[in-house]
Amino acid sequence: MSSFTTNLNYGTGGYGETGYGNEPIEDQPIGYYQWLLTSQYRQSPKLNALLYKLLRKFDDVSQCLVQMDVALDLDAAVGPQLDMLGGTVGVGRVVGFQPTGSVSPVLDDDTYRTLIKARIGWNQWDGTIDGLYALWNVLFPGLTIVIEDNQNMSANILISGAFTSILEDLITNGYIVPRPEGVLYNYVFATLPIFGFDHAPGFIDGFDTGHWS
Repeated sequence: MSSFTTNLNYGTGGYGETGYGNEPIEDQPIGYYQWLLTSQYRQSPKLNALLYKLLRKFDDVSQCLVQMDVALDLDAAVGPQLDMLGGTVGVGRVVGFQPTGSVSPVLDDDTYRTLIKARIGWNQWDGTIDGLYALWNVLFPGLTIVIEDNQNMSANILISGAFTSILEDLITNGYIVPRPEGVLYNYVFATLPIFGFDHAPGFIDGFDTGHWS
């Protein structure tokens, strides 16, 4: 009896791990299930035809669900799929201002994707400056943001990097960086280090090194 139990061992060595069920059920071809017929019925044309017709309906639904999962992945979604994701998090493709340089207020997919990610970050933000830095690093890895709290309900936001004009507009119009209610953000797009009489390596430096922003 102990040997019989060990050999079957549902869930650890048989069904569910290395036997039936070791692949997601939706990944199995219809022929896999037809092969599960007992040997005396496996070659029956009528039974196989019936089983195929029944399984085909479920297979079509399964494939549709798999495609939906891919189509609605934020990093892969395009067009209407992005619009659906944006609607879910509460941000539209059309911005409420006229971008500079006669750029369309209807965002392209890449820019809209960044905006959606920013809004998701807003919804998860813990209200701290460290949380702002973490969100920025997700949205713009390799680009720099420096946040200076002026202790008077305002903050200076120094930004350095290559941005499209529409992204600059989204940032300065308050679409990207979450802001506490009542706090004023002063945005400066600068080449680092900026000129100053304080010293912060990589961010603020003096004559011959610092840039006038």
